[in-house]
Amino acid sequence: MKLKHVAVLLATLALAACGGGKQEGIVTFVGFAPVTANDKDVRGVQTFCPNCKEPLAIDTARHKENKKCNIDMVWAKDYRCPSCQGSGICAACTQMEQTKGECYNCKGEGVLIYAGKSPTCPNCKGNKVCPICKGTRKCDQCNGDKVITKEVVKAKAAKFVRKDGDLPESDPRPPDKGAEKKDEKKDEGDKKEEPKEEKK
Repeated sequence: MKLKHVAVLLATLALAACGGGKQEGIVTFVGFAPVTANDKDVRGVQTFCPNCKEPLAIDTARHKENKKCNIDMVWAKDYRCPSCQGSGICAACTQMEQTKGECYNCKGEGVLIYAGKSPTCPNCKGNKVCPICKGTRKCDQCNGDKVITKEVVKAKAAKFVRKDGDLPESDPRPPDKGAEKKDEKKDEGDKKEEPKEEKK
C-alpha cells in the first residue's frame, strides 16, 4: 500500500509541475535575424491556442472567446531565443564569421580600398563594427540572455493577436484629392440652384 501511495504522490507532483495536465500555449517565432545593414528586420511572434489553433494573447488561462474550445492552458516563463538558437551570440557575427564583432565587409577598417579610392563601408557606415550588435557580439533579440521572457513575447505578439474589430493603426496615406474635388463641385452646384429673391 505504501508503494501505491508513493506512486500516486509522485504522479500528482509531476502533474503539478507541468501545469496540472493543461496544454501549453503555442508560441511561434517567424522570420530570420538580419545579418547586414541592408537586411530588413521582419521577425515576429505569433501565439495560438493549443487546442483550436486560433490566435490568442499570451497569459490567457482559459480560451473563453471560443465556446467550442474553452480549454485551460499554461504558458512558459521564457522561450529559447530563435535568432541565436540559445547561444546568446549575435546571428550576424556567427553567419558572417565576425569573430571579434568587426564588420565583415571592411574587415573592421571602416573603409573599402579599391582602385586607389577609400569610400566609407556601406555596411558599418564607417563604425568598423557589426551593425546588428554594434560590436558586442551579443544577440540583438535576447541581448545575450539566450532566452526571451514571456513579457517580451507578449508585447511582440500583440499586433498579431489583435482582432479585426479593434482599431487599426492610423492610415499614413493622404486623403483622396479626387473625393475632395467632387465634394467642392457638389457644394458649388447647390449654391447655383438656390432661387434668387425677386426684386420689388
